[in-house]
Amino acid sequence: MRGVVVVLGNFDGVHLGHRAVLRRGVEEARRRETRLIAATFDPHPRAVLWPGKEPKLLTTMELRREELERQGADEMRAIRFDVALSRKSPEEFARDVLIEEMGAEAVVVGENFRFGHRATGDFEDLRRLMREVGGEAYAVPLRGVSEAEITSTRIRDLVVAGDVGEAALLLGRPYVLRGEVVEGDRRGRQIGFPTANVLPDPAAAVPARGVYAGFVRFDGGEHAACTNVGVAPTFARAESRVEAHLLDFEGDLYGKVVDVGFARRIRAEKRFSGIEELRGQISRDVEEARGIMDHTI
Repeated sequence: MRGVVVVLGNFDGVHLGHRAVLRRGVEEARRRETRLIAATFDPHPRAVLWPGKEPKLLTTMELRREELERQGADEMRAIRFDVALSRKSPEEFARDVLIEEMGAEAVVVGENFRFGHRATGDFEDLRRLMREVGGEAYAVPLRGVSEAEITSTRIRDLVVAGDVGEAALLLGRPYVLRGEVVEGDRRGRQIGFPTANVLPDPAAAVPARGVYAGFVRFDGGEHAACTNVGVAPTFARAESRVEAHLLDFEGDLYGKVVDVGFARRIRAEKRFSGIEELRGQISRDVEEARGIMDHTI
């Protein structure tokens, strides 16, 4: 049997547990002198099985592809998840998707991987099915930081709670939102702290309201930033926004697609008595963000 090595999983976040699977896949692909395919699912299976109950994403497909390839995959393959796929037995999934469609000679998964109709297949089933056609399967333990299990669900909970520092430890990098810079109300410019109003993908998980130290990445460069997520209660704005003030930067970012990184939460969102009190607090936030990022970037 001659084919490719496939690392298989949802890979939302491409966290440290996922990286362990990818490292094992890279090793196996090099040993076999073949290519490594990172196979994920699109849309998220819960969007098909329980519409409206799917989780927000830690990595949209574009970000996921970039990170998987950065970690050693030759390409990412998105398996279209639909009702027909969900009804395939473990045997049908292994035969139709892994072997015939992808040409897998070896498959690497996390130790808790389940597959097939109603998730009835486990790793032992996968190994048996691959061996029946002359292939092989490998399972990778997913325990890591502080001996705690690393999962996308756990990281997502941390992000939406605003604990981006802990999330970064489990991701192996700061959490990032990608979005286009759109026109805002220009209020930041009026008070001396212009911001990039970033419109993230609606499917992406957004950190809790508050002020964060982080960065904004675009055009191959990275700039330290102080980012506010929220409704600007001092001005009674209705909708929540992601607004990043880039430190020591002047320029027009309208229309650019940027990555906003979240390194650490500085404080919760707060209502101020007026513009002067707000300006003073933002000034302190910016200096705190600068101090944090001086030791991060």
